[in-house]
Amino acid sequence: TDAARKRAERRAERVTAGVRELEQRLSDLLRGGLATTERAGYGLWEETAARMVDAQAPGLAARVRELGAITGSGPGGPVRLLEECGLLHLLDTAWLGRERLPEPLAATVRTRVGLPASAEGPPVRDHWSVLAQYDTPDGRIVARRIWLHGRDSHRTALLLSFGAPGRPPAQALPVGTAIDAELTPYPGGGQLRAELGEQFG
Repeated sequence: TDAARKRAERRAERVTAGVRELEQRLSDLLRGGLATTERAGYGLWEETAARMVDAQAPGLAARVRELGAITGSGPGGPVRLLEECGLLHLLDTAWLGRERLPEPLAATVRTRVGLPASAEGPPVRDHWSVLAQYDTPDGRIVARRIWLHGRDSHRTALLLSFGAPGRPPAQALPVGTAIDAELTPYPGGGQLRAELGEQFG
């Protein structure tokens, strides 16, 4: 609808403003030297992450928080911090030039920035082995990642779900079991995330 399109455009504008602000902060950081992050501590990153949440870019906020976790993490910290800053800059640049990207890559960029996406690929039915399941706090919510591997398709898939504060996500599959089910992939180049569909048997 027209209203939905306008909402999406407004959100994209906010994300773009957030990306430009993040680029400025990364530039200031590199100009001042990575040693300044040690003195500034985690607060610098938390403030920047909050600004990305305000810009409706939760994916960027999560990556910025990861930068904060690297700061002061030991002897290899500065190298890892520089690498992650480089990857974040690459994502920012991709967002700003997303109209010129091939659609699968543009979809990946939108997902990484944190825009919602719907599973829309053709469903893949297989016997899926449940390889791993783990929960990680993501701000006030809990993110659950369940990794699957298809016996016949040889595809690896990620089921991602979220739980409200104080409650685990509803989706759970016991590790070591196998399910006969359809998975529908999300858009994006090399995208592993999928949505669990119909289960058989």
